[in-house]
Amino acid sequence: MLNWKNTILALSLASLAAGPLVAQSADGSATDAANQVANDAAEADVIDNGTQVVDEALDALKQTLDAIDALNNDDGRGAIDALEQAIGKLEVAIAQDPSLTLLPIDVSTQVLDTPASVSEIQAAKSEAQRLLDDNRLQDARVILSGLASEVDISVTYIPLATYPLALKSAAALIKAGSTDEAKLVLQNALATLVVITTAEPLPVLRAKALIDEANTLAENAERTDEENSRLSELLLALDNEIAIGEALEYGGEDAFEPLKAEMLSIREATGNGGSGEGFFAKLSDLFSGFGGN
Repeated sequence: MLNWKNTILALSLASLAAGPLVAQSADGSATDAANQVANDAAEADVIDNGTQVVDEALDALKQTLDAIDALNNDDGRGAIDALEQAIGKLEVAIAQDPSLTLLPIDVSTQVLDTPASVSEIQAAKSEAQRLLDDNRLQDARVILSGLASEVDISVTYIPLATYPLALKSAAALIKAGSTDEAKLVLQNALATLVVITTAEPLPVLRAKALIDEANTLAENAERTDEENSRLSELLLALDNEIAIGEALEYGGEDAFEPLKAEMLSIREATGNGGSGEGFFAKLSDLFSGFGGN
C-alpha cells in the first residue's frame, strides 16, 4: 500500500527540474539563447496552468492520516478530533465552490523528452513496426516507450461525493466502539483518491514560446540584419517543433498540415524585411488546438 503520508504530502510541481527542455532548429543547431527562451516559457506555461492544490483538501487528508495513527495507538478521542477537523476543512472547501466534485491535493509532473531527431524518430517507428509484424511486442515496446516529448501532469483528487461521508461514518463507528471497522472505512476512503494524468506536448509548449519572440520581431518595421537573422532562426526552430510533434503523432492524421501551410504564409509575409501585426495570430490559434491529451 502507498505510504500517503510520505507521497501525497510531497508536492512536486518543481519536478520539472527532471531535465532541460530542448528546442532545436531544423538542422539541430539553434542557439543556446533560443533554447533557453523556449525552455523557460514552456516550464512557466505548465506551472501557470497546472491545477493548484487546495489547502483545505490537503489538511483534510493529513487529518485522515492522523486519525488512523490515533486509532493504531488506541486513541479514539484523538481520532475523532482529527476527523472532525478533516470534515470541517472539506466543508469549508465545498462552501467556497458547491459545484466542485473533486478537490486537488497533489500535483506532480514528469518530463519525457526524446533527444532524437525527426529522422531518428521515423527510423525508430519503422523498427518498432517491423518488430510488431514479427510478433515481438515486448521488443517493440522498449523502442516505443522512448518516443515521447511531453510534460505529464498528474493531479490527485479527493472525491467529494464519497470521502466526507466516509469520514463521518468512521467517526460514528469510533463513537460506537468499532475502531477496527473505522480504520477499514478510512483506509478504503484513501483508496478512493482519484489520479488524473494529462500530457502537454513539449513541441507545442516550445512553439508558443518561439511564436511570442518571433511575433515581436515581425512587428518591427525597422529590423536590423541581426534581427532578421534571429527571426529566420526562430522560424527554423518552429519548423522543427512542428516536425517533431508530427513525427511523434501528437495529433490526428494531417493535423499538422495547417501548421505547415501557415508557416509558408508567414515566411512570405516576413521575407525581405516584411513586417506587420497579426502574422502569427493564426499559427498561435492552430497550436492552441493541441495538448491536454
